[in-house]
Amino acid sequence: MEEYIRKLLEQVRFKKAHKGIEGEIRSHIEDQINDNMGVGMDREEAEKAAVADMGDPIEVGISMDRIHRPRIAWSVVAIAVLIGIASSVVHELMVLDASAHDASISVIGSHVFYTNVLAGLIAMIVIYMIDYTVIAKYAKVIAIAMFVALLLGSLGLTINGVHMYLTVGPVRFLTSAFMLLYVPLYGAIVYKYRGGSAGAFLKVLIWMIVPAVFVLKWPRFMTALVLVMTMAVQLSIAVAKGWFKVPKKITIAVLWASITVLPLAILALLYRTGSLANYQMERIRAFLYLDNDAAFLTRTVRSFNEVNMVGDSGKELLGALPNPNSDFLLLYLANKYGLVIVLVVVAAVVAMIVTGCIASAKSKNQLGLVMGVGCMNVLLANLIINVFQNMGVVPYADSFMPFFSAGGSNIVLAYIFLGIILSIYKYKDAYPQNMDIGIRGRLKLGNMEIMKN
Repeated sequence: MEEYIRKLLEQVRFKKAHKGIEGEIRSHIEDQINDNMGVGMDREEAEKAAVADMGDPIEVGISMDRIHRPRIAWSVVAIAVLIGIASSVVHELMVLDASAHDASISVIGSHVFYTNVLAGLIAMIVIYMIDYTVIAKYAKVIAIAMFVALLLGSLGLTINGVHMYLTVGPVRFLTSAFMLLYVPLYGAIVYKYRGGSAGAFLKVLIWMIVPAVFVLKWPRFMTALVLVMTMAVQLSIAVAKGWFKVPKKITIAVLWASITVLPLAILALLYRTGSLANYQMERIRAFLYLDNDAAFLTRTVRSFNEVNMVGDSGKELLGALPNPNSDFLLLYLANKYGLVIVLVVVAAVVAMIVTGCIASAKSKNQLGLVMGVGCMNVLLANLIINVFQNMGVVPYADSFMPFFSAGGSNIVLAYIFLGIILSIYKYKDAYPQNMDIGIRGRLKLGNMEIMKN
């Protein structure tokens, strides 16, 4: 049997697939051996017969080589490139429009949008070339490094009391985008606790709460909401697939009640008793009542909602709303070119998200599924929030239109997520359903020494 497996694996050029193939072939041969022994053969005779039934190892190996080779999700790549081109064109037209109306200051960032797209595509390629299981293996270490970076005040930039950017030398990255990178790491962290009981489940809850607390302290409520909801989806998938020895339905129900009903009840109590900070009270009033000063922006957004299906509405949005090239890009497009172009943009982003989810779902490995779905859910949540914000359904929120809103950090974030999707798809036939991604031995991180978990 060992010689058969060795010859077979020699035909498979993709080395990362060897472990999964070996386990599959060995399991099949062992099952056949047991069947043969069940009809009266001794162990040696049963093994020879089982190996013979497998066929020529060279031919089987060549067949395995065709199946277990690196794959490229060309549909993801094609849509990513087309969206990059389309979004760059949108922002170039916006720059021309702003120049004609002497409102260039309102679209700062649009004139370098194409460079951000290029940076995003490069980031996507780099991440694609990294095996996603390597990222998963060191997920806890990377997460801790992220928390340390956030704790170092010298790395941050605060504007009007809100923690806006992490700065390291010439590089400046939105803290909200930086924190959303935690989502695929969380999928890997949950996977590391696979097979645990209630204690393990409580640990992954702590890994969920910690980043949310960081974000809320900045304060960036909407980013915290996206984080928690996305991680809750990942954790629900894990519970549904039996990763933890807990009652599935009850656990999922309690989880979602804890992150929806309970926080809303606490918030309502704090609001009723006036225990919140003034700016927090104003934001809630802006959401509940449109007749106060805090809701001025929402009322302004709604004043631009009457648009044509095709063509200019005749209203000049540039200068009337903040960040028309990022936060209110859809509203600008609707007033400048009509509702049809907005529907096309939203449909393109939805197509990208759906394609990414499908690519993740094709992976045999459950780790890849949870990491990939988490990435796409971050983009989906921001898409939904941004659409509602542009409709005036919800007040101004910390969101972005994936791939289209100006801002280098969010653009790069979206393409990094696509890189993870491409990496997952690349190895979709290489890895088995479950695999060990634990750190072996000791790992040095400065003065810290981390043991295998």
